Amino acid sequence: MKIYIVVPAYNEAKNIGQVLKDLGKTKLPVIVVDDGSKDKTYEVAKKHKVTLLRHRVNLGKGAALKTGFEAAFLKRADAVITMDSDGQHKISDLPQFIDKLKEEKYDIVFGSRDFSHKVPLVRSLGNQFALNLIRLLFGVSVSDLTCGFRGVTKKAYKKMKWESSGYAVETEMVIETGKRHLKYCEVPVETVYYDKVKGVTVLDAIHILFDVLRWRIAK
Repeated sequence: MKIYIVVPAYNEAKNIGQVLKDLGKTKLPVIVVDDGSKDKTYEVAKKHKVTLLRHRVNLGKGAALKTGFEAAFLKRADAVITMDSDGQHKISDLPQFIDKLKEEKYDIVFGSRDFSHKVPLVRSLGNQFALNLIRLLFGVSVSDLTCGFRGVTKKAYKKMKWESSGYAVETEMVIETGKRHLKYCEVPVETVYYDKVKGVTVLDAIHILFDVLRWRIAK
């Protein structure tokens, strides 16, 4: 099985270098999508042996992921593993995703963080509320709705094709998993938050909530 790593990046010049250096040790092909960064993200990434794509303007995480997925599958990838560019995901957790994908029993492998410690309280509570809502509305039971560390097969991607351009993409992927009756599993991952401010804001969460209700009505 040919697996690519897709790394969406926006203004991560201070972190992406180490992320790509670590990924280089895995020997897996890597695609970085610079989503219109205003800092030196593109220049830093360019120093590494990766496929580097660039959005001239910031389109959002969902759009960056779509660009990366399309590029990977054009290169004949069988599956993609997504990782964030800020260093919060550990390279040591990659083998779990690879092993599950290679079993060929699952369409999607979701990373699941331990919310009992180290995770900002707002994120933990927000995630708990959202995953209960998704379980109720769509019948998908996962323990972590918004973790960006996940593996997706080509088959799954072709069936789901999300519409979200921003942070709602991770929630929509879970919902699409239920709507398309895709087979999924979870693996535990370690997460380190270097910046407790970044990520899904309260306003983002409200927008995502309305998206969830809209997707339920449109089901």
